[in-house]
Amino acid sequence: MLEDYINALRAGQRATRAAQARGQSPYLAVLDDILRGVNIVAQEPLGLVDIPAESIVGTKTAGRHTAFAPNFMPILEVDSEFARKWSNLCDAHLEEGIRNPVTAYEYLNKFYVEEGNKRVSVLKYYEAVKIPGTVTRLVPERNETLENKIYYEFLDFYKLSKINYVHFSRLGGYAKLQTLVCKATGESWTDDDRLNFASLYTMFSQQFYALGGSALGLTPGDALLVYLAVYRYSDAIESTPAQVRENLSKLWDEIKILTRPQAVELQLEPATKQGAEPLLSKLNIFSPRPSELRVVLLHEHNAQTSAWVRGQDKGRDALLKAFPGRVRVSCRENVNPEVDAEQVLEDVAHDNADIVFTTSARMHPACLKVAAQHPSTRFLNCSLNAPHPLVRTYYPRTYEVTYLLGMLAGITSRSDHVGYVAANPVYGVPAAINAFVQGLRSVRPEAEWSSAGPACRTRPIRWISRTGKTLKSSMPGMTGSRRAPTGTTASAAVCRTASCSPSACRNGGGTRSSSRSSARCSTAPGTAPTAAPSTTGGA
Repeated sequence: MLEDYINALRAGQRATRAAQARGQSPYLAVLDDILRGVNIVAQEPLGLVDIPAESIVGTKTAGRHTAFAPNFMPILEVDSEFARKWSNLCDAHLEEGIRNPVTAYEYLNKFYVEEGNKRVSVLKYYEAVKIPGTVTRLVPERNETLENKIYYEFLDFYKLSKINYVHFSRLGGYAKLQTLVCKATGESWTDDDRLNFASLYTMFSQQFYALGGSALGLTPGDALLVYLAVYRYSDAIESTPAQVRENLSKLWDEIKILTRPQAVELQLEPATKQGAEPLLSKLNIFSPRPSELRVVLLHEHNAQTSAWVRGQDKGRDALLKAFPGRVRVSCRENVNPEVDAEQVLEDVAHDNADIVFTTSARMHPACLKVAAQHPSTRFLNCSLNAPHPLVRTYYPRTYEVTYLLGMLAGITSRSDHVGYVAANPVYGVPAAINAFVQGLRSVRPEAEWSSAGPACRTRPIRWISRTGKTLKSSMPGMTGSRRAPTGTTASAAVCRTASCSPSACRNGGGTRSSSRSSARCSTAPGTAPTAAPSTTGGA
């Protein structure tokens, strides 16, 4: 149909002009040119595959690439033989459909057509979502580029799911998706799994782009990870397009924060947004009848067994003392982060709480889910490195205290060997150890130090080694093992039990500490010495 060719030609000309304006090639990409200088370590025949139309980006050879714009629309004149063949193929597609699969190569999860360029052009013109093709995969040699690393993560994911249409712009996306869709590591997908996910992903992608996702520089896969971290996968696959759009709009600020190079902003002083009413304005002492601020604190443990909870209670008492009669504070203890935290948070939000403090980092996922549904309630979680606008995070400046403790330990120690007890494997502990050593070295520059945690018998011991004054730890994203790395001069073993403290340890751990000696509850092979001449406790 010649009229369709004219419309496709106009679309191709627009794409050509746009590419030229960006300083890019106005024609299709050519795989043979891309592969020059690339070491291909394997060729894998994938057989007949449903190729995502948006992932078909070029041709295998340079023979026909000048006949198409970068979007695969034709750009040759209307009176050419190419135009007549394209129009005839268009008529055949409308009458009985295009049945013959194309032949293509896959490289870095992008597809390049070897045979069937006009078929791809016609199907893309009619907005086909998938195009059948016989595919050969070209696997490049591993290197340190981000694109290469993400691709090798995709290869592992593809072996389990056979899904090739989900893309991520950051590392770890495929493994996280495997977890969020309730599949165990290494568990293969069934046909029903693929159908359910394809339906959700198609619906989600449409709503993502409808809300302006194309301007964010993110993929629908990036946004889907945020969405599924808040809304359960089992609920998401049952949602209607309207529900997905509504839920996604609530999370749009969470999505946009992914575009920032530095997602976490540290604030050491209170700040108020322009035009926003501060929450504490409800406590205005100049108001004749100030309204009451409803505050709820949720603890994973209780004050009888946890020094951490007792410290939080002191903060609660200070708040009541500062605003007598104007703050109503309630507290809930023994809230299991993985079992009932989400339901408890829902309950307090429905009770019209103004602000909710969750004092366990493990409650952060539950906070995020509930905060999206209750924008009028403000949620704060006692944790670090959590870039979520819906949930603010806070943490005590323990490093300031431990700096002074390091100075005190250096002053009171009878030798140059000083120890530090690291309580829990959370982000604040390495900072506290760094501060402790800085304080120690400020008064005793030649001092040697070692650090050990409450080495609980039922928990693995992790090492923190240092070089100079910089610590390396086994926190997420860093390297750690049960043995001290070779060549280190100091180490720290950290208990992974969140509730362990010098005063209470459910697993029989804990540390007895004084100004002169310290004895650990147990010793694992290769750990730090059993006692240090001077030891102070870590928070």
